[in-house]
Amino acid sequence: MSARTSRFLSRTLGDATSQLTQRAPVAPPDEEHRPSASLFKWFRLNGLSRPPNLSRTLSTIEDEKVPQDRAKKLGTFSGVFVPTTLNVLSILMFLRFGFILGQSGILGMLGTAPTPPLFCHPLYLINLITTLSISAISSNGTVRGGGAYYLISRSLGPEFGGSIGLVFYLGFVFNTGMNAVGMIDCIMNNFGQVAGSSSHFFRDGYWYRYLYATTVLVLCTAICLLGSAIFARASNFLLGILLLATFSVPFSAFVVAPFSYHNVHYTGISLDTLLENLRPRFTKGAVGSQTSGRENWQDLFGILFPATAGIFAGASMSGDLRNPSKSIPKGTLQGLLLTFVAYTMVILSMGTTIKRESLYKDLNIIQDINASKYLILMGELASSFFSALMGVIGSAKSLQALARDGVVPGVSIFGQGTKSHDEPTYAILLTFLLSQLTLFGDINQIANIVTMTYLMTFLVTNLACFLLKIGSAPNFRPSFRYFTWWTAAAGAVVSGATMIFVDKLYAGGCLAVLLSLFLVIHYTTPPKSWGDVSQSLIYHQVRKYLLRLKQEHVKFWRPQILLLVNDPRRSWKLIQFCNAMKKGALYILGHIVVTPDFQESFPEVKRQQAAWVKYIDFSKVKAFPQISIAPTIEWGARNIVLSAGLGGMRPNIAVMGFYNLDEYRESTPLISVPSATPISDKASASRRLACQGSPGKRISHIVDNLPTDNMRSEKAVSVTGYVNILEDLLLSLQINVAIAKGFENLELPKKGKHHEKKYIDLWPIQMSAEIENHAPGAGSVLTTNFDTYTLILQLGCILNTVPVWKKAYKVRVVVFVEYESDVKEEQDRVKKLLENLRIQAEVLVLWLSSGELRSYEVIVNGAAPKDNCDVEDILGKEEWWRELQKRRSQASAQDSPNHLADLAQLVSGAQWPSSSFQQQANRTGSHSISGGLRKLIKKPRRRHSMFGLTRLGMSVSLNMRTHRLNPDALDHGSASELSSDEESSDEFLSDEESIVSAASENDVDEYDEGKASGQKARRASVGDPFGLGALSRRQTLRQTALKSSALSSALKSSPADLSPAPPHHHSRPTSSSGGNSSGSASALLPIRPEPPHRSSTPTFSCKAIPDTQVATEEGAGPSIMFADSNPRRTTSPPAQSHPLSFNDLPSSAQHLILNELIRKYSQDTAVVFTTLPSPQSGTFKSEKDSLEYLTGLEILTAGLPPTLLIHSNSLTVTTAL
Repeated sequence: MSARTSRFLSRTLGDATSQLTQRAPVAPPDEEHRPSASLFKWFRLNGLSRPPNLSRTLSTIEDEKVPQDRAKKLGTFSGVFVPTTLNVLSILMFLRFGFILGQSGILGMLGTAPTPPLFCHPLYLINLITTLSISAISSNGTVRGGGAYYLISRSLGPEFGGSIGLVFYLGFVFNTGMNAVGMIDCIMNNFGQVAGSSSHFFRDGYWYRYLYATTVLVLCTAICLLGSAIFARASNFLLGILLLATFSVPFSAFVVAPFSYHNVHYTGISLDTLLENLRPRFTKGAVGSQTSGRENWQDLFGILFPATAGIFAGASMSGDLRNPSKSIPKGTLQGLLLTFVAYTMVILSMGTTIKRESLYKDLNIIQDINASKYLILMGELASSFFSALMGVIGSAKSLQALARDGVVPGVSIFGQGTKSHDEPTYAILLTFLLSQLTLFGDINQIANIVTMTYLMTFLVTNLACFLLKIGSAPNFRPSFRYFTWWTAAAGAVVSGATMIFVDKLYAGGCLAVLLSLFLVIHYTTPPKSWGDVSQSLIYHQVRKYLLRLKQEHVKFWRPQILLLVNDPRRSWKLIQFCNAMKKGALYILGHIVVTPDFQESFPEVKRQQAAWVKYIDFSKVKAFPQISIAPTIEWGARNIVLSAGLGGMRPNIAVMGFYNLDEYRESTPLISVPSATPISDKASASRRLACQGSPGKRISHIVDNLPTDNMRSEKAVSVTGYVNILEDLLLSLQINVAIAKGFENLELPKKGKHHEKKYIDLWPIQMSAEIENHAPGAGSVLTTNFDTYTLILQLGCILNTVPVWKKAYKVRVVVFVEYESDVKEEQDRVKKLLENLRIQAEVLVLWLSSGELRSYEVIVNGAAPKDNCDVEDILGKEEWWRELQKRRSQASAQDSPNHLADLAQLVSGAQWPSSSFQQQANRTGSHSISGGLRKLIKKPRRRHSMFGLTRLGMSVSLNMRTHRLNPDALDHGSASELSSDEESSDEFLSDEESIVSAASENDVDEYDEGKASGQKARRASVGDPFGLGALSRRQTLRQTALKSSALSSALKSSPADLSPAPPHHHSRPTSSSGGNSSGSASALLPIRPEPPHRSSTPTFSCKAIPDTQVATEEGAGPSIMFADSNPRRTTSPPAQSHPLSFNDLPSSAQHLILNELIRKYSQDTAVVFTTLPSPQSGTFKSEKDSLEYLTGLEILTAGLPPTLLIHSNSLTVTTAL
């Protein structure tokens, strides 16, 4: 092979190798794949010394480039020390030190420029402390371009970083203009036609000076555009000139002989001159003064500070440094030390050689007394020219870094950089244009503005260092250790105080600009992943106070909500509603991922967690997401409730959506599930049909895409699973529970929008339960739902405190009784309760027997149903209803007493369901209740909560029941909000007093076991369905029937009419206490027989609420409750023989009546709050029982506005201070 061919082959293979290595790295060949010896021999025969290197990779090339790039960057000396020294040795030293020294004297000057051991210079003290903070921050990690902006933004976040970055940028711009103006002043003082001391070459005048300063800025801009390398080489040369000029001042004090010339009186080193210049002596009209009056410390401080405040010059070059973390602390401290020594020598040499009169009259005194005037001129030009250069390039790089971070809107174009050295061309040009505007000001005015911007930057830098230190973040480990938290704190405080000291007006303006920029960035800039110090501080404080946060006291109670959500799109409005109702408290969005395989589904859980976080940010709700993974949804719900929150900050109310029975009916077409949708409610039915197609379409008008739309959808919970979760929450976990129905139709209030709805309606329906004590001579335990009643009022009041809800809707409290004569009494009691709870709301009291409720007239009074009546459609298949209709049809052939006895047998028989949702109530054995009561009676003086009753073996849960109490309240009570079995009171009842029931489900009255005989009086209860008063415990139904038969002879002359009665009842007679009094008018009326007493489950109540009792003394127990009352006969309709009342009706009938009542009076309502009956323990074990319970709730809420059914297990209101 020829040499030409060999060269061609080598070049070709080499090019191919280069192309391959640029695509992907190739690993070095191992022993098995090493080229064979024959291949090497072939290469040698063809003139190639060795095969081409195929293992040279792109990473190798990059590694070779890194040292080359680092070699092009600047070191400590040229990158930090030189810029810092040149910036601190300002032009103000040559132009204003004589003026400042003449006014403040040596002591005043050294009071602002320290010379140990006399004074500690405030200016240099601020600089030194700030330098320590800069060194600490910059040595804690990698520092990139941006200088002060980069250090602050990565420490305090984008808001502080961006705002202070722009303020510091403007300060740099003003400093650039100040140095350009100062350079022209030097030139004009030497070569100006008016003030020139050497020659009169340059024309003088305002616009000529502006033109000359512009020329200086153009020259500086051109040098900066050529790159930082030329800038660095020029700075080294300028530093040498400046140091020679600076140290020539103390050198001249030793070599220049005393002289006097015009206004210059130079004495050389003289003790007399030192004493003359030692103390301050303020004058007015001195050369260089810009005030009409006498000078003061504030003016001098503002002028002098920029002469010492160039410590950020090195940090501003951080992007061009090889090792910023080491170079910035070392170079800045060295430069600060050198300038400190230089300034001290200059001040002392001037103060001991120049007469005070010369300091007042000669602005260019340093040059006039120096051994070489031209050396001082060169130093002035070097200082001002470099500071102008530094101002252009430093501020441009800060703006470039700020623009690239996208912190401030509208400045992204200035993030541009050249391809070769990344020079900020656009930012340099902008800096030049802004600097042109500063040329219109005087050097003293510009110096004051620069002072404010520098001090503000110093303050925030020290603050960042202080917060990083006290935040105790483990990763804050700066290699520079010569600082503490108190040095940083002192630097921040002194900087702020100095701003106010210098000029309050300028300080306020600078602060206003900073705050404005802060707000703009906060509301326009997306979050950054920089990890600012605020997160560390928040974590530190949250952990600290969570450890202190104990169980919440009732007077500080607020709803801490756990909302269980399956589909966030369906629940959009419910999520927003709960966010408004939380009242600044804890809000958790719980979601359950059901899977049998944890490891397989965990990645999906992580994705869903991230999606929920984005959803919260997107929807702007203040909530925490909590994802639970479990094999069943029941266990997932338990895990969420048990693990939600931290310390004393845990949910106290769980909110669930209503079970979707429509989807259940569609999924089980072969199973007949009765529908509870009222036929007359056409609007509700049409809404339901419109929403059945695609649930996601309901809020499609709200938002198109949600971050959670791509989450894995979970299967619908079963009927038994849903009821199981509800039982766990209510009976086992004993947390407050709310069920939301119809919130997809909620009208969320918005500012400036017209709302069709007007009200927030609170329907706190009474519930009561009576538990019989079989001990001899003992009374019964009666509980009411005071906790639930008041929680409904509390939540409605809280929602009304949200400004947008308060402006859009009014709060109404709507209650009902059965008869019109109870309206006034009920209204007074409700108003009294609201007054005690400080709740402002409109009160409406309705009565069921008004004749306007068709369902009530048909069910209770036996009126004929109309065509559009829903009673037959919903109750027609129930056995008790068919039997009641059958017996009513036979009523005309019977006399009243016999008919009443017949109905008593019907109500007490197995065909008649309980007056509650709990169809399983009678299945529970009585032995557990009586056993629990025996334990209860052993502790006669202790108040027991419902939780205590449950622990004692008494299965008690509350449902709704009409119940009217005597308005006379007992005098005893307690005032503490601690309702627990461990708290007791020392209140006693006399032997003559009857033991009555508790006022609240969390407050059961004490029992007196000392009374061995005598019937215990008790309230009318569920076991008294006809409302005719108390009944002996030993009286049987048979005895009741015989008693009714005995009355028939006295009533033969006027038998009761059992046909359907007129619907209206406008009045009723006052009930007597006896019920058996002879000779009374009521004795001639038919009396309903009393069935035997039985323990009841909590049921609906339609009669007046008990009086509200406020405790008069502090102690254990609630401070407000329903008052205990003496036994009282319940009211029956006048001149009517109808044995039924609302109290006697089974749950389905009660709910049908209430549904019609709420629909009638809440048509203009945005949301309804009402009572949730709880399921009996064990309901979930039967799908039939679970469906009965949920169908009962559906009957209650069908066609209503968005409804929140609430059940409380704790007291949430108080009257205590």
